[in-house]
Amino acid sequence: MDLSQIWGFLALGGPTAIPLLIASIFSVAVILEKIFFFLRYRDSSFRLIKKIELLVEQNDILTALNELKGEKGPNAKLLATALSHHSEDPARIREVLQAVGEDEIKKMEKHLPILDVVSMISPLLGLLGTVLGIISSFNILGAAVGTANPNQVSAGIAAALISTALGLIIAIPSAIFYSYFTNKVAAKAHEMNLSMVDIMDVVGNRGDSDVQNYT
Repeated sequence: MDLSQIWGFLALGGPTAIPLLIASIFSVAVILEKIFFFLRYRDSSFRLIKKIELLVEQNDILTALNELKGEKGPNAKLLATALSHHSEDPARIREVLQAVGEDEIKKMEKHLPILDVVSMISPLLGLLGTVLGIISSFNILGAAVGTANPNQVSAGIAAALISTALGLIIAIPSAIFYSYFTNKVAAKAHEMNLSMVDIMDVVGNRGDSDVQNYT
């Protein structure tokens, strides 16, 4: 199917075809962005925490911080933050970790509302296009009493239904990926909450090294 055929198919969807096309572009862009984001956002929390804990037990916090520089993911960020504030009160460290955790969750949730909106409005836009198409078909039928070709009317109604089909084609994948990504964010948030307990234990094993001047 070439571009002219695709455009002809979209044109059959009526005036709502263009908004639906725009919605589909936003949906695909967000889905691809979140897939690549989560592929880069993985870390092995257990191995990473144990690795840093060994360095902290050796009072080598600077080396631990340098090790975390090359790591990606929320747990690496939480560990680096905890070690950078290791000399402060434990309650203060928990507050900082909580703030960092909330910031990481916001990063994971970024752009997800777009998928939610697309999954909600696409069927409505499709239905609107279908209603407008059917109204147009019946107007033609009313204006051509006695001479209307039933095949033309049925073809017009079938073309109007394309709008609903387009809306559903866009909405269903958007809703599926929105649900998948929100569940993934919830799982990551739960993982971070569990990791905070281990991270506080790591900070509790700190030595007397001073990293206040570490940048």
